[in-house]
Amino acid sequence: MNTYQIYFLTKKLFVLLFIAVVSQSAFAQKNIKSYTATPDDHLIRPGKRVVYDLYITDTIVNFTGKSVKAQAINGQIPGPTIRFTEGDTAVIHVHNKMKDETSMHWHGILLPNKFDGVPYLETAPIMPGQTHDFIFPLRQTGTYWYHSHTKLQEQSGLFGSIVIESQDKGNKIDQYPDKVLMLSDWTNQNPKNVLRLLKRGSDYFPIKKGAVQSYGEAISKGYGSDKLMMEWMRMPAMDISDIKYDKFFINGKENVDQQEYKAGETVRLRIIDGSASTYFWVQFAGGQMTVVAADGLEVQPIKVDKLLLGVAETYDVLITIPKDGKYELRATPHDVSGQVSTFFGTGTLHKAPDIPKLNYFRIMHSMSQMMMGMKGMQMSAVKNSKLKKAGMLKETPNGMEGKMGASAMKMDMGMGMGMGEMKMDGMQGMDMNSDSVKMKHSGHDRTMKMDDSMKKMDMNSDSEKMTGIDMGGMDMMGMKDDGRGIKMTVPGSMMNSLGGEGKILTYDMLRAKASTEIDSKQPLRTFQLYLTGSMLRYVWSINNKTLSEQDVLSIKKGEKVRFVMHNNTMMEHPMHLHGHFFRVINAQGEYSPLKHTVSVEPMKTVTIEFDANEEKDWFFHCHILYHMNAGMARIVRYQNSPITPEVAQYRGNNPILRESNHPFFWASIAIQSQANYGMFNVSNVRYSFNSDWRFSYDGRYEVTPRLERYLDNRFYLSGYIGAEFKNDTKGGAFLINDEQNAFVGLRYLLPLFIQTDVRISQNGKARFEIGRSDIPISNRIRLGGSWNTDKEYRISTTYILGKNLGLSGNYDSDYGWGAGLRIMY
Repeated sequence: MNTYQIYFLTKKLFVLLFIAVVSQSAFAQKNIKSYTATPDDHLIRPGKRVVYDLYITDTIVNFTGKSVKAQAINGQIPGPTIRFTEGDTAVIHVHNKMKDETSMHWHGILLPNKFDGVPYLETAPIMPGQTHDFIFPLRQTGTYWYHSHTKLQEQSGLFGSIVIESQDKGNKIDQYPDKVLMLSDWTNQNPKNVLRLLKRGSDYFPIKKGAVQSYGEAISKGYGSDKLMMEWMRMPAMDISDIKYDKFFINGKENVDQQEYKAGETVRLRIIDGSASTYFWVQFAGGQMTVVAADGLEVQPIKVDKLLLGVAETYDVLITIPKDGKYELRATPHDVSGQVSTFFGTGTLHKAPDIPKLNYFRIMHSMSQMMMGMKGMQMSAVKNSKLKKAGMLKETPNGMEGKMGASAMKMDMGMGMGMGEMKMDGMQGMDMNSDSVKMKHSGHDRTMKMDDSMKKMDMNSDSEKMTGIDMGGMDMMGMKDDGRGIKMTVPGSMMNSLGGEGKILTYDMLRAKASTEIDSKQPLRTFQLYLTGSMLRYVWSINNKTLSEQDVLSIKKGEKVRFVMHNNTMMEHPMHLHGHFFRVINAQGEYSPLKHTVSVEPMKTVTIEFDANEEKDWFFHCHILYHMNAGMARIVRYQNSPITPEVAQYRGNNPILRESNHPFFWASIAIQSQANYGMFNVSNVRYSFNSDWRFSYDGRYEVTPRLERYLDNRFYLSGYIGAEFKNDTKGGAFLINDEQNAFVGLRYLLPLFIQTDVRISQNGKARFEIGRSDIPISNRIRLGGSWNTDKEYRISTTYILGKNLGLSGNYDSDYGWGAGLRIMY
């Protein structure tokens, strides 16, 4: 080999070596910090690219003997479990083969904003025929799930599970075989029609569940006074869930034998509540379950007999299969309207204990006692005077928070009110920054103990006053155990007490495996968030405003952000924050658990806080699908943050902001022997275009259209403009020579749901009317009546046969007696 050849060979080798070094630098991934809450924080090694293709299609299913439309992922409901190892890069191609647009959200996964999946806000919608590629690194382990975030598609079948395993199988729980259990609910109804029926408020679902709580039943069971008190306070009948579902499933099936596991084996169950709106009780006939992870992140193991999963929560539990027999693991919906099971082992069947059937009148009695102890509190809404403070941000400069967060956050207000709403005898002068303040806080078991050293303490200067509250859980409401209400098996938690006897998991029991405290030097920004809403109109909101009315919670990167959530409604709300884990402040203090979803009980307060370490916009909402769609949501927006280009065009006119203000239509007509009576309503959050009419068969009629706007936060007061077309002459032709009037008026809902109406016409004539049309006499019988100053009156009754049909009868002072058929839409 000559010198020339040696030169070129050496040059070639040098170039190849240079390319190799550059390539190594350019493409090698750095180790990243794991988000898994373990005592030994570790770095994740770069993993492999794991590719999945998810095909979204329209389909037909038959779960109940009736074929109905649904939506599926890869031809199945739920979609497939997609598995990864921490450090992997997820590459997920979502192919939309439907006629409608769709989306996909990766629930609980920490990932770049543009891949989070909320259409129009973070990610472009996936239009029919399109494929969207989601590519993101995985820096956590645990049990998670994915679902559509487009309208109500999740209810129709667009959801599935995610498992991320640890790289190093060092943890003992990683040695056990695992099984994903995806819990879900199913309705044969079109989800859009479900929401419309809830807006219509016809008692369709309560009738199916036997949850009407009529006067007849209340009186016969000795709860007449409680029923009267609840209606006097304009509180609708108490229920645990909004909808009567047709089926409940585990992994898409009702009963499943897990034959792959042997007697004596310990199994890690990854339980996901992937339902649209159902909380589930879970219990195992073979003994206690050991909870080892919550919302994907490990916690200190805790043995329990039962756990209540809120919508969108996940729990990992260990069970050991007894050596003989077949043992049931049962999931029971919170309203005890069904059950679904899976079985471990072989031989003689051992069933899990039954969850007690709901006694709605005991719940009503407990609620009425609570309300007696809460005089002055607005249910469903919050006073505007509080929102002047609740809506403000408290910013604490670096270092100023000190130990205030650690002590003040251990103080729980318990019943839907922040510390600023309470007046506590003997506590004036209390220094909230003092290290000497030692209080116990809990997420579900809320108690606070005070000793003599806590007297004469000074509350914060921005506090408001409230009297009549003892800080001992439910007892703080003046609620006494007289044997007629709910037996408080879980102190401070009426909802958990509905599960009966046994050790029931509460948030207070959850303890992180490492400290979760956020650096106290970070500026503190606090939001007082009141969860509000109206079952009367099925509007759900935060601080009295739906997403369409008030959309943004503005924060800055580098802050510690605290949400103090007060539930002013009679429903539980599982609140979920995208793109972050938050601390659920509980009795474990420094070791409060990290979660992505937390349930807030009726008339309770839960405080969460998180490190604002992201950018752009992230969704925060109630994960009951119909509550979110009806307005209980916000956008958490990082200030001075860039907008993802593919969604920038929607910033000024975002379709998701309009969803909660979507108009709904309902109507009814009673075709009777002497006349027909009807109404229709087209309504969004604040506005309603409605009309009622009556036509006799002798030519007389009255038609009254109105355009109405609700003026207060509880939807009791409304103003309207309207017209009246009336003919009192027999044989008259429609709209010819009739009496025509225009008017303005006000409506106000009195106690006992009595509707008042005062109006004045263009010629100065005033009229006052009072009435109610839906007094529940029995499960299906409704009584009504009305009277006005024109000396017209009417008494009516309806027997509800089904969703769209009823029998009706009435006496009309103008048209006389009649009976017939009522058709409802």
